[in-house]
Amino acid sequence: MLLTVLTRTGINQYDTELLKRIQKKDRQALGLLYDRYAPVLYPLSLRIVGATEDAERVLQETFAHIWEKAGGYVSARGSIFSWIIAVCRNKAIDRLRLKREKQKTKEGERGAPRPTTERKAEAGDQEVLAFKGYTESVRASLKLVSRLEERILEMSYYDSYSQSDIARTLRMPLNSVKSKIRRGIQKLRQAARKEGEAA
Repeated sequence: MLLTVLTRTGINQYDTELLKRIQKKDRQALGLLYDRYAPVLYPLSLRIVGATEDAERVLQETFAHIWEKAGGYVSARGSIFSWIIAVCRNKAIDRLRLKREKQKTKEGERGAPRPTTERKAEAGDQEVLAFKGYTESVRASLKLVSRLEERILEMSYYDSYSQSDIARTLRMPLNSVKSKIRRGIQKLRQAARKEGEAA
């Protein structure tokens, strides 16, 4: 896959410029931001919600949120890229929960079926990673976590399993799941911090 060669600093500066324009209600800037991030956000949301129609709605809701709340971005909490990913993930999880509630009501059951980790996005995981200058850094960060930590993080963040659900599914003590999640996040944060210092 052909990747645009941009430094991390260049990516952040361009995103900052676009966000400032969006804060001034520049629709063209929103379109440019959409073109940059939709190829990443769509497979991410599709993996969470599991249906193309829902993933498309999540994408719309994500950029509507960016349009309305661009002024709420705080640079001290992370990059614009990280903020947009978090917005998309939260919208996807909200939609998944709403879908489960509707299904629960419709079927008259007490609990909705749990998601499976085998569900895959049509575009595949590699497309989520293959976004401009972030590809190699994300792959390098993932090498720092164990296979079990990676699986637990995916179940928690992509499939919106609770920690108790993960413990039951993997037949692990709840405290072990909590420590694996904490350790995995710490490793990824350390990698991100080192990368930021090197940029």
